Amino acid sequence: MSMTKQMFRIGLVAAALITATAGPSAQAEEKAAVDGSGQKVVVHLSHFTDDLHRCFMAVKVANLMQDYGADVTLFVDLEGVRIAERKQELKFNWGPDSPSLAELYEKFAAGGGKVLVCPHCAKSAHITDPGLKRNADIATLPMLGKMLIEADKVMDY
Repeated sequence: MSMTKQMFRIGLVAAALITATAGPSAQAEEKAAVDGSGQKVVVHLSHFTDDLHRCFMAVKVANLMQDYGADVTLFVDLEGVRIAERKQELKFNWGPDSPSLAELYEKFAAGGGKVLVCPHCAKSAHITDPGLKRNADIATLPMLGKMLIEADKVMDY
């Protein structure tokens, strides 16, 4: 892993810990100071049950950025496509007080978050559009190109 990527991940973990230990008023003040309106963010997820920690972090970060007003797309490929499958119930937890992956996904979808599924990976996993969860679509190559060109930020998990 590159030093830049490692430092970025350490920064994310530190920010999550600080936010978790800050009181409600500190969190409200911090959130009010951040305006992500108009920003387009792509959160790329390649993992599912093969690395639940990455899976949870990707959806949590996607929700956080969406809470700050950003337009967030969760782009899933490789094993990550499983998160968008309707038949996957997502009844997983990460940590003792963690909401389930199902709750995090539903919050993201309810907030308008979009999930784009890699077309090649969907085909390899035998996933079709009717088999996808709310707000998920199998991407086309033009959709992927547009998403990445227009992205202000891309997060990778």
